[in-house]
Amino acid sequence: MLFYYSESTDPYYNLALEEHIFSNVKMVEPFFMLWQNDNTIVIGRNQNAVREINTDFVRKMNTRVARRSTGGGAVYHDLGNLNYSFIQNCENGQKIDFTQFALPIIRALDHFGVKAVCNNRNDLIIEGRKFSGTAQTVKNGRVLHHGTLLFNSDLDFLRQALTVKGDKIESKGVKSVSSHITNIIEHLPNPIAIEQFRNCLMTSIIKKNNPFPFRLTEEDFEAIKQLRQTKYVTWDWNYGKSPRYEMQKTRDFQFGHLTISMSVLQQGIIDSISITGKFSGNQDIHQLENFLKGKVLKESELLEVLSYCKLNDFIAGITVAELAEILVN
Repeated sequence: MLFYYSESTDPYYNLALEEHIFSNVKMVEPFFMLWQNDNTIVIGRNQNAVREINTDFVRKMNTRVARRSTGGGAVYHDLGNLNYSFIQNCENGQKIDFTQFALPIIRALDHFGVKAVCNNRNDLIIEGRKFSGTAQTVKNGRVLHHGTLLFNSDLDFLRQALTVKGDKIESKGVKSVSSHITNIIEHLPNPIAIEQFRNCLMTSIIKKNNPFPFRLTEEDFEAIKQLRQTKYVTWDWNYGKSPRYEMQKTRDFQFGHLTISMSVLQQGIIDSISITGKFSGNQDIHQLENFLKGKVLKESELLEVLSYCKLNDFIAGITVAELAEILVN
C-alpha cells in the first residue's frame, strides 16, 4: 500500500491533490492519505452552496467554502478534524464493499477503547452518534472513498456554519442529512492528542499492507497547483456549480424594506428576479429587474454592473454595496 500525509491545511490544495492522484497518477497498489483542512465548509458535488451554509456567519468568520468532486452532504473541517482518502483499482462493473474502508478505522478506535460501528449509509457512529461521514466515486476502473473523522472539532461552530437562515430556498440540489454528531475525544477513556490518534490510524491501516511512502514529483506539484487555481479555488466551481434554485429573501436597509424573489440558473446566472417592498424611487423597478436578469450572482461582478446604473432612482437610499450583499447573502 502506498501512503501519504499532506502537510497542507489549504482545502483547495488538498482537494486538487486528491483529484490529481485519483485521475492522473498510475498505480497498481492501493493508496491511502491523511489530510486536514482549517476553517472550511466542504459541500458535495451536487449540492447548492447557498442552501447548505450560513453565508453571513461564514463571511464574518472568514470560513472558506470548497466543493469536492464526490456526492454526499456538507461538512465542516477544522484542525480538530482528520480526513482520509482511499484510492484503489477496481474492475469495471464490480460492486464495491465500502465497509472495507471502515474496518481499519474501527480497529484503530478499538485500540483506544472506543467501540465504533458502520451504519447502512457508510457513516461511522459511536453510541448512536455520527463522527464520520463518507463519500465515494468510481471512474475509469478506480474507486475513491474518503471521509471525515471528528476528533476534537468545534461542534458549536460547525452547527452555526451549517445552519441556514430563514430565507425560502427551493433547489434541485442534494440536501444534507441532519445527524446527531459527536467528537471521538468525548468517548476516549484517556484523552490523547490528535497527532497520536493520527499516527495510530496510519499504522492500523498500513501495517498489514506492505507499506511504501508515496512521493510527489515536481510535475505532480505543478499539476496540483494548476488544478487548484483553475478549479477548486474558483467561484465558478464552488458556487456557480450549484444546481438551479428558487430563492425568496426579505431584508431591511436604512431607508426601507425589500423582498427579493429570484430564479437562479446553474453557473449562478439570474434567470428571473422580482423586487418588492417598502421603498421609494422615481423609476420603474422593473427596469432594474430587467437590468439584473442574466447577470452572475457573484458579489464582485454585481458591484461592477450596479455601478453603471443610477440605483437610487429605483431604490432610494440604498447603496450598491448594500444591494449586492442582499442579493448574494
